[in-house]
Amino acid sequence: MSTTILAGRRRTLLAAAGLATALTAALTLHPATASSATIDTTIDTMAAQGAVTTPSQACAGPFEAGSKDIVAASGSAFQFNSSGVPIGVPANFELRRGDPGTDFFTAAKVVKRETTDFFSVSVQAGDPLLPGAFWVCLTAAIGPTPARVPVNYRLFLGNGLPA
Repeated sequence: MSTTILAGRRRTLLAAAGLATALTAALTLHPATASSATIDTTIDTMAAQGAVTTPSQACAGPFEAGSKDIVAASGSAFQFNSSGVPIGVPANFELRRGDPGTDFFTAAKVVKRETTDFFSVSVQAGDPLLPGAFWVCLTAAIGPTPARVPVNYRLFLGNGLPA
């Protein structure tokens, strides 16, 4: 195996483990934080997973964020090799934002676009994009030969604790 393939596998596995750890910590720590804090805190998350082929698009949202929220979006794209190991593949990720109350992602503007196998972005409290309705979306990237091979994905969207 080449070093590039090993590094790609490690990055994909580490990214998946990091997302799982962060979500577990957020969901595990939330009840204790809420019961001991004087401010009512809520952590809302949305997730989507599946497979998509070109030219289809998959999204998680809408997530309604207030002016004091932190919006966090992430996603991973992968295919399974012959041994069943997930290998990261490039996909087109987007963070979309619409005015508060917007209920469909096509009415939202793209505020961040990246072609990668792992996408992560946040919008901090005080940002001019807040308040708003947010989506994290993915389409399969078109390579040198447009393949109809499904790209597996996992998308996460949510908020942090209010500022």
